[in-house]
Amino acid sequence: VLEPDDLLPIREELEEAGLIRPKQEPGRRKSPAPLTTGLRQAISPNGFILHWGKNNKTNDYVSRQLTGPDDLWFHAHNIPGAHLVLKREKQQEVPEEDLLFAAAIAAGHSRGSNDSKVEVMVTEGKSVRKPKGAKPGLVVVDRYKTVVVKPKKGG
Repeated sequence: VLEPDDLLPIREELEEAGLIRPKQEPGRRKSPAPLTTGLRQAISPNGFILHWGKNNKTNDYVSRQLTGPDDLWFHAHNIPGAHLVLKREKQQEVPEEDLLFAAAIAAGHSRGSNDSKVEVMVTEGKSVRKPKGAKPGLVVVDRYKTVVVKPKKGG
């Protein structure tokens, strides 16, 4: 469900891509929406903090700013969707319950959200990188495994 605050970053992205003209307001300068607008958060069953984006810019922020090398990163496999990070200390073990919970939220915030099952990529943050000059939200994942989960809306 889109809220009025969710539309501003989308409009800014379309303006930057040259797909729509900037709104002209006399005597007023436009300040960009903070990257945390549209950022979602939840707590897994065992207390791990999850963050995920709601648009390309917040996905970029999640993947580039919030995801550390040892955190776990999730994304629906081969379909558009949210970038989700599960924050963890060093190589801390994450129980399967939390891993599947995070994957289900990533699936629930993807184009597969109405499917009965969605395949979700899981990798460490150090395997996620943004190619030079790539558009917001586009990343390359070097190594990953997948899990199949029922999509869950969260946050």
